[in-house]
Amino acid sequence: MHTALQRSLVATLAYFDLFDYPLNLMELQRHRYCFSSEEKKPTVQHILEALRGVTEQIAVHDGFWHLAGRDSIVRTRQRRYRLAESKFSKARRVSRWLSFIPSVRLVAVCNSLALSNADAESDIDLFVVVRPGFLWVTRFIVVSALTLLGHRPNHASHADKVCMSFFVSENALDLSCVAVGGGDAYLHYWIASLIPLYDAGGVFAAFLAKNSWVQQRIPGALSARRSCSAHTLRWVRIFLPILRAAEPFAKKIQRRLFPAEIRTLANHDSRVVISDDILKFHVVDRREEFQKKFFARLHELGISHFQPEETFAEVPIKEKQIASL
Repeated sequence: MHTALQRSLVATLAYFDLFDYPLNLMELQRHRYCFSSEEKKPTVQHILEALRGVTEQIAVHDGFWHLAGRDSIVRTRQRRYRLAESKFSKARRVSRWLSFIPSVRLVAVCNSLALSNADAESDIDLFVVVRPGFLWVTRFIVVSALTLLGHRPNHASHADKVCMSFFVSENALDLSCVAVGGGDAYLHYWIASLIPLYDAGGVFAAFLAKNSWVQQRIPGALSARRSCSAHTLRWVRIFLPILRAAEPFAKKIQRRLFPAEIRTLANHDSRVVISDDILKFHVVDRREEFQKKFFARLHELGISHFQPEETFAEVPIKEKQIASL
């Protein structure tokens, strides 16, 4: 029988095992997946003692803990970590360019690269927050420039291309509106792993505050998170009135250019969301698949009685965020 802490730690390793990602002790403390918001925060020593009590299910290699029989993922993580630096270098260059767009307020690395867990063929995913009223024109500028420079993913190649499929305005920092049912562990960890590359001033802190609900499931997720401190140059802001005037045109032309698949999926669920505050184009959204695999893995490990709490059920997309096609 697992203790509450052992159950939590085994579940955490089971989740990250889906992505071939073992964890060290400090990461286990930060990423610990809780089944109850009443669980107390353990020390690293408590975690180590708890892990030693479930050695039939887990193991450690080179300082990384993982499920038993999965020691090969330690080498996988080490290999992917070495690949990450060149991708981060490109992400930093892109974020510096984006910082000169006065409507851009925050640029953050997300998905697998945020954990330095991207393969050589993986693209570079960036999450962008913009000023309210400038969402469409900002995306138009960014996507057009990346397309002209040949940096956007295409059918031929994704390696080191820049994927810009998630923009929100400062009016939509709370991402609970795009959660899927069953708890959406992926979204919790997605938020917790964001790495800000450009922050126009307090935006990342505001984002974390709006998404503090993540800490109910992952108590250590947002602790000690820091952002870079940078500000848009004052002379750049003179272009804001021009961008605001171009917003209706940018919206009109982009809606006309959306492929049929985007039009079909738009605003039916949280995969593709199109509004004046959220532009999310995740046609291939595997969150529900990962959630099912996670629960199946828990069942295999003897943690089958878990039922998602009502607190973590799917949150409907807010009506004011949706603008039908």
